[in-house]
Amino acid sequence: MITITSTYRSSGEWLRGNLHSHTTLSDGTHPAREVIADYESRGYDYLAISDHDAFVDPDAHREHTTMVLLPAVEVTALGPHILHIGTTEIVEPREDRQTVIDAIAAQGAFAILNHPNWQSHYNHFSQELMEQLQGYVGIEIYNGVIERLQGIPLATDRWDRLLSQGRRVWGFGTDDSHRPEDVARSWSTVQVDERTPEAIIEALRTGRFYASTGVTIQTIETTENTIFTAASDAQRIRLISDYGVIQKTVDSSGATFRLPDDLIYASKTTYVRVEYYGQGGRMAWTQPFFLS
Repeated sequence: MITITSTYRSSGEWLRGNLHSHTTLSDGTHPAREVIADYESRGYDYLAISDHDAFVDPDAHREHTTMVLLPAVEVTALGPHILHIGTTEIVEPREDRQTVIDAIAAQGAFAILNHPNWQSHYNHFSQELMEQLQGYVGIEIYNGVIERLQGIPLATDRWDRLLSQGRRVWGFGTDDSHRPEDVARSWSTVQVDERTPEAIIEALRTGRFYASTGVTIQTIETTENTIFTAASDAQRIRLISDYGVIQKTVDSSGATFRLPDDLIYASKTTYVRVEYYGQGGRMAWTQPFFLS
């Protein structure tokens, strides 16, 4: 018998948001007020402005938006970039990125490793460093701005390697927006009981969200050994496991996966996750379901 451990709940409101955006305080093209208005006009529920080693205080902007604003900074100088979500004060950038992650955790905040496959070498964050670092909650598995930069925005390859080595890390979708054309390329949709910064941050910390570039998931449910899922705008749904193995493909907007029946190598499978494929290359990704 296989037992599935899921991060998702049977009920809750789904909120769409972006954790990675920039303003004129660093290298963005628009001031914070305009960036916030842009995201709100597109129907977003929450937003984090995460300028490079600079802090935009959400309290200064809450009265101008109906979105929930989260405090964030992108730690940039001296090494690969790290999102600091739940910022209470700026963390000093240090070449030793473990020191940075530890300082973030000491605030009660959390760290996300950014765009691993950015740059011409596809190696902004080396796999070796990601495996060495401890205490971060996840990585960006899709970083939208890399669509117009060198490298590749998708990093599920890096994610599967970490998961397959026993790391329990979540996969985030972000815009990394610097100008308006970067907005709404990828997002993270959280499952919460209330629209507050605290509830959203906790859902992100614990993996109660999915990442997307355009597919909307309506259902993620599990029993002891079955996963039920549906996304009305999906055309194909796949069950993925250790090291990226495609365990099963269903050409439909809904799927039921029964374990271990739908596993090719059940004895070698430690987790599964679900990928959704929609029109025009749009995708979505659940968080991993761990198996015992």
